[in-house]
Amino acid sequence: MMLRAVLLLSLACAALPAQQVTELQIGTWNLEFLGADPKYRRDTPPRSDEDYQQIGAYVRELGVAALAVQEICGSAPLEKVAAAAGPTWRAVLGTSGQWTDGKTQQGVGFLYDEARLELLHCEELLDFPAELDGVNVFHRKPVTACFRHRATGADFRAVVVHLKAGRKDRDLQKRRAEAGKLREWIGALQRRRGEDPDIVLLGDFNSTYGDDPERLLEQGGALQYLEHEEARPTILWFDDPIDQMAVGRGFDELRGSALTSHAVRGEQERLRFRKTYSDHFPCTATLRLRGDDDEAATFSKGPRSQWLPVTTRGESQAKAARWPLPVGAEVVVTLRGGEQPLRYEGVLSKPLPEERGWVVLDVQGRSFAFPMVSVQSIFERR
Repeated sequence: MMLRAVLLLSLACAALPAQQVTELQIGTWNLEFLGADPKYRRDTPPRSDEDYQQIGAYVRELGVAALAVQEICGSAPLEKVAAAAGPTWRAVLGTSGQWTDGKTQQGVGFLYDEARLELLHCEELLDFPAELDGVNVFHRKPVTACFRHRATGADFRAVVVHLKAGRKDRDLQKRRAEAGKLREWIGALQRRRGEDPDIVLLGDFNSTYGDDPERLLEQGGALQYLEHEEARPTILWFDDPIDQMAVGRGFDELRGSALTSHAVRGEQERLRFRKTYSDHFPCTATLRLRGDDDEAATFSKGPRSQWLPVTTRGESQAKAARWPLPVGAEVVVTLRGGEQPLRYEGVLSKPLPEERGWVVLDVQGRSFAFPMVSVQSIFERR
């Protein structure tokens, strides 16, 4: 009797169709000061309206549903790319990465296709320290977004980073400190009861395989770098790839995938690519989804002050045009230094200085003044 039951169960299981695998592409792309004023970035080719159209078309051709982006100078240029990619594309951008010239930003964020992915939550990790081990870090605060694939219900967390550039000893020290803090933060998430383990760290790491960031991020098996499908550069200037993805343990849908650099070959081809697109090449990887394998898991959230809204076309362009911010604007000022960067919310009571000078705020009837050189970021409160 028992043998018959086992046989019947086996036959029933064999008759069930195998759950179909759905492939989903994600990627990362440093867009080299997208939207920066050429008066202040003379070494970066300016983009025309036609270039924006081509960038959006290229994003669509990559086949990605979500694209982490770096070096974005305000919401308006990123919205232009989203509009060029298609009517279902949306953009979300962090507020940090502002330069002291008040006109340039190296922001990080995401482009994503709302037809395929639902944005569950997005925030900028503003509580990350501005100083570690005696050096300034995280000028560009990481942005984390949690997505759900509409077709299968699978969900995951993506974290976009732009680690410190440069090859001087101090630059190496800053990257080590940033990688160590990211490893600490991700480790805390992984230890949290009920936390969804599906997490990927991606972006411009400004480092390659075997460098300190890989050693620190992979410590204890918390993360694993994806191997590049083919040894190709991710930037014009170096042969080694510096744009990476590191996958959290438990994110089986992505672990084992290969990272593809969409590099072009030939000096003239590269120069043409940079003129329209960037000095970086996009990198993509494939998720293999069968549904949500951890339905009871959730994604933790930071304080509400860190939450990011999705920018809407038209509104974001109007906000981006408000620079310099006028007297009377409601602003958020973040100061450099300290384990926890100081943030002040108030009303701008004097015109902003061009480079040097003081930022003067009215905070609930009290006047505060900060030297411009100490200001990490200043943006209009949404």
